Formats: sequence, C-alpha cells, structure tokens
Amino acid sequence: MTNFLRRRIDVATCWATNRISVMDTLEKYEDSYAIAEEFREWILHIGENDENLKDSVLNFPNDIKDLMDQKINDKVN
Repeated sequence: MTNFLRRRIDVATCWATNRISVMDTLEKYEDSYAIAEEFREWILHIGENDENLKDSVLNFPNDIKDLMDQKINDKVN
C-alpha cells in the first residue's frame, strides 16, 4: 500500500468517525448508519481502481455547523 493510500485512509477514517459521532449527537441515527455503511463500502474497495481515487473522496457537508447550532440552541431553550 502506498503512503498516499495510507494517508487517504487515515483522513477518511477520521472524517467518518467524526461525522458518525456528530450524527449520533444530533440523534440522526439513520444518517449515522448510512455513513457507516458508505464508509465500509469505500474502505473495502479503495485501491481497486486508483484512476478513480478522486471520485471516492468524502466531502464534508456544509450544513453541519447549522445542524449543531440548532441542536445546541434547542437544548439551551
């Protein structure tokens, strides 16, 4: 396994675990499960086709801050 793939897996693992944790905190369990399944599929197939590696990049959602702020405000009020 190349260093690039190792780093890519490390970054993706951190992304997925943090994202799952946030979804669980927001009590969005179906989303959490979906992320876990998507990550499992991604990790099983990484390296099979290096040409399409950029297609497998996991993107951080833009609306996560809004969801967290809403959840915090709901608990405060």
